[in-house]
Amino acid sequence: MNNKHKDDRKFLAWLTFALILASLWIFKSYLHYLLVAATLGLATSHLYTALISIFVKIGKKGVIYKNREVIAAFILSALFLLMIFGPLLYFVSVTYEQANSLDLNQIRQTLTEMIDKTIVLLDKIPLIHEPLARLNKEGLSFIKGPAIEALMNGAKGVVVGAGGLLGQVVWILIFYFLFNTYGRRVLKFLADLAPMSYEHEEYLYRECAGTVAVVFYGTMFNMVAQGIAFGLLMIFIGDYNAVYLGVLAGFCSVIPIVGAALIYVPVVALELLAGNYVNALVVLAFSWVVMGFFIDNILRLIFIGSLKKMFGFEYTMNEILILLAMLAGIASFGFWGLIIGPSILALTFAAANLYSSGIDK
Repeated sequence: MNNKHKDDRKFLAWLTFALILASLWIFKSYLHYLLVAATLGLATSHLYTALISIFVKIGKKGVIYKNREVIAAFILSALFLLMIFGPLLYFVSVTYEQANSLDLNQIRQTLTEMIDKTIVLLDKIPLIHEPLARLNKEGLSFIKGPAIEALMNGAKGVVVGAGGLLGQVVWILIFYFLFNTYGRRVLKFLADLAPMSYEHEEYLYRECAGTVAVVFYGTMFNMVAQGIAFGLLMIFIGDYNAVYLGVLAGFCSVIPIVGAALIYVPVVALELLAGNYVNALVVLAFSWVVMGFFIDNILRLIFIGSLKKMFGFEYTMNEILILLAMLAGIASFGFWGLIIGPSILALTFAAANLYSSGIDK
């Protein structure tokens, strides 16, 4: 009878595993959204737990206590809606409107003036006479040829593709809400199925959640802080749409290595073209010192350190590995690979640590 019972458990384990794979196959069109939503839920699990604790302290009776999981999930989903969906909708709508109103002849004239002024400015340096002559010849042929028009059409296609992110965000928010509401039960179910001790499962969860939380909160802080900082700067510099450029700088700041340079470098070039050398110097210095150094390297670390003390999450993965994982994640999963990549790598290292040495915690 005992052997029969073991055979039943083994059969049920394999049956459950097969049915999980079948369920994933059924939802294969949504697996990308499910993975992103699950990673976001893991990144904000500390904040979700803190909200639940607040509701428990309010009272152990009443509507709020009975529906605390749903309310906490709704609050976090609404927060994401305001922080991601709203700015993204604004960015796509304004960019699409501006892309359709672009004057190709005006763009060609502006680029020609930029090349001419660059040559006049640097022509006094003998060593770069030949590169400048090549820039003048090849640059003008590119601007006057059909390639610039194809480039503009490609840029419009990118904007339309960015609009597809809006639909992705909707699905991700739906699954994110469901993961927050029912995620604890799903994790408990998977933990019961896994042939591992509770300590090992807790270690895997802690390492993965801590790494993803650091990446996520650091990225969101950078995006908001740099976007606000650059938007405020643009209010005082020239005739620019400060809100639009602030939102654009915020989104670009999440791109590793390049960051907001995709925005402030063109602004500096336009200011130089207009002869506003002081404005160009101010934008460049502000972008390097305030955005690139102070916000990214000082304020972000202070912010993450405060969150670590508040929520108690931990991580041991090297910062360089996190950066490489973000780059690899972007290459594999697009924008959302920023947090998917580090989460997969963190889980890999944690599992490797368990296999090689085990833990005793």
